[in-house]
Amino acid sequence: MMTIRAANGCSSVLRSPPPLRALGRLCFCPRAGTPRTSSRAAALRCERTSSGHGGAARSYCVHSLVESVIEEIRESRRRRHTGSAARMALARSGELLEDKLVNRALEKGLLLEFKKDSEKVLLAVTQRPDGKKNWMVSDQNGVTSSIKPQQITFIVPGVENFDQNEISDFLQRAEDNLASNFLFGFMQDLTLLEFAWVELLEKNKSVTAEELAEMIFGSSEPLESYCAHLLLSKDEIYFTVLEAKGSRRIYGPRPAAQVEEQMRRKLAREAAEKEIEEFVQLLTSAKSTPFPAKPRKSSWLTEEKIRKKIESLECYAIDACKNDEQRKLAGVVHF
Repeated sequence: MMTIRAANGCSSVLRSPPPLRALGRLCFCPRAGTPRTSSRAAALRCERTSSGHGGAARSYCVHSLVESVIEEIRESRRRRHTGSAARMALARSGELLEDKLVNRALEKGLLLEFKKDSEKVLLAVTQRPDGKKNWMVSDQNGVTSSIKPQQITFIVPGVENFDQNEISDFLQRAEDNLASNFLFGFMQDLTLLEFAWVELLEKNKSVTAEELAEMIFGSSEPLESYCAHLLLSKDEIYFTVLEAKGSRRIYGPRPAAQVEEQMRRKLAREAAEKEIEEFVQLLTSAKSTPFPAKPRKSSWLTEEKIRKKIESLECYAIDACKNDEQRKLAGVVHF
């Protein structure tokens, strides 16, 4: 794919970006996932080369990369595949999904993630068996407890005899690694996870956390694999679980139409949350304002969105809510 742009009387040839693996290695060190240069700007600086005697200039710059990726995403959105069709295609391609679902046998010193409850997961180090199937583990908070195999959500690969006192440091390094996950500070929606989705959708391939780590970080070392697992487990847009067995997961790229719908829902949810936050700030400000300077009652009724929220709070106060929406609003308003 090639785009020609005219500017100030000269033409620039914008070529397609390098493969995702090369792109990941440009922005991240192979092992720690940190920028190779002292600043992100240096890693993304525009590199220009030109031939003599008025030859055409080739520009490998950030703008060309963004344009190319956006064009590739638009092209991918024209594809329409269902989840079942994707599984059939994966089977026809000869991918041995069962081989990827082999769980590592538990032993002392493994670093794993487990589900503490329905909303909380923790990192822990295995200590010793507890009965036939359970294991005693020491988690990131220093608490030792017994867990069932069903609670394990991820076993960090390549780790043996891990020191439980180093869990906090491992978590901090993972957080630092993910903090630099955004390739462009000014276009935070173009994350490396989205780049991976584009490439895997084009090839119609599945991926494990370790394979994704190799794609976006250039390494499948323990830290990078755990970071890839975090990205996949928290993602609601680009990937879905195709197969699961124990703590092992195989993910597949969602169809482009589904990604578009998921993104629309995410943006709508974020807009609604922002609207509630601004409403709470407005109430808090009015509450802290001295009585003579408080806004008049009529000012709360001029804007329809605010008026409906006020009515919902009034109905909740006298236990006369007309629908679940009014109860939900009152439940999230705290000031």
